[in-house]
Amino acid sequence: MTTEAEQLQEVFIGRQPVLDRQQATVGYELLFRPGPQNRADIDSPTRATADVVCSAFAELGLSAALTSQQAFINVGEDFLLDDAVELLPPQQVVLEIESVHDFSAPFLRRCRELGGKGYSFCLHWSGEAGEGLAPLLDMLSYAKIDANPAMPATFKALSTALRGSRVRMIAGRVETAEDWQHCAKLGFDLFQGYYFARPVVIEGRKLDPSTQGLIAIINLLGGEDADLAAAEAAFKGEPALLANLLRLTNSVGIGGALSSRITSVRNAIAVLGQRQLLRWLQLLLFSRPGTPIGRNPLMLLAALRGRLMELVAEKLHPTRRDLQDLAFIAGLMSLIPAALGMPMTEVLAHIAVAPDARRALSRREGELGQLLELIERYDDNDMNATAGLLGRRGNLNLSSLGALLAEAIAWVQQLTAGGE
Repeated sequence: MTTEAEQLQEVFIGRQPVLDRQQATVGYELLFRPGPQNRADIDSPTRATADVVCSAFAELGLSAALTSQQAFINVGEDFLLDDAVELLPPQQVVLEIESVHDFSAPFLRRCRELGGKGYSFCLHWSGEAGEGLAPLLDMLSYAKIDANPAMPATFKALSTALRGSRVRMIAGRVETAEDWQHCAKLGFDLFQGYYFARPVVIEGRKLDPSTQGLIAIINLLGGEDADLAAAEAAFKGEPALLANLLRLTNSVGIGGALSSRITSVRNAIAVLGQRQLLRWLQLLLFSRPGTPIGRNPLMLLAALRGRLMELVAEKLHPTRRDLQDLAFIAGLMSLIPAALGMPMTEVLAHIAVAPDARRALSRREGELGQLLELIERYDDNDMNATAGLLGRRGNLNLSSLGALLAEAIAWVQQLTAGGE
């Protein structure tokens, strides 16, 4: 018989961000799937059991990591009827249920019971709008429709059925900027997907002066013979950049709060060191003028990917601080094409990076390249590819990767809190 601990090791935890109309991340849909050891479960529509999901949520620290953000979790009738579901924190969790023509009486009673205990519900609508909706209407906080050709008609019918309620509409499977624009025009409140991380390459695009100035400073600090004095002088000509850097570094410091606030570039170099300062500068490539960190989803995703890669490198190579630093930079820079609107080849022509990071970013070669491929497959919720890549790593599995994800999310939450 499989123990709970063994089950937890077999659970894959995927995620997709949920954003509001101002492009702020308000939560994540968390995908809990049985690992590839149990192949039959992967091919069936059944989700992981309630006890496994609740154990994973608690033991991996996801509750603490998400803080003010909500976790949307897909549940079936068996899951909902299981007492273990009440181990999930009601103020953080939104229980997402699939639409069916007829909800059973026990299911509806259970929804009402859980609603009385503070749980919220999202109806993932995939059928004819209005069918079977009435019994659930007063219990719903959200309704989700996946982006597809029938979406306009479905949205119109469902929004009519929901008129007068406080139900917020979520557009699911939003994969491109065009998808987002279409869904926003229809009137959706929230959007789920990685559309903001898809590069929109503009041929011949020129970098704006502030970005050019930032890249110049990065190149001054990124080489083997870093010119710290020249970097400090360059910062004096970029007051807005300096203000952003100080706000960002003071929000989290080195893995947590600093003993004293950083007040100047010279102070930042002395306290953080050249490598740490370089990572913050590269993160600022994702910043947008006048936009708080917490309202920049691409910046947060880049920070999350960089931190997760760093934590994975730390677990696999605990004595290789140099590799851990480069892992953060490689993870972060893998999303810069989306920030700058240019292909990676052009990015690497502008920005000086270490040879190992360059090989990882351009060809997915070397240890860093393998780690980047692992994290990219994980970000894509590709469980089979993730498990295959993990199979080569004796001290890293789906469970420990999920725990590192929770740690990375918590770290990014500090960025958000410090950068508003």
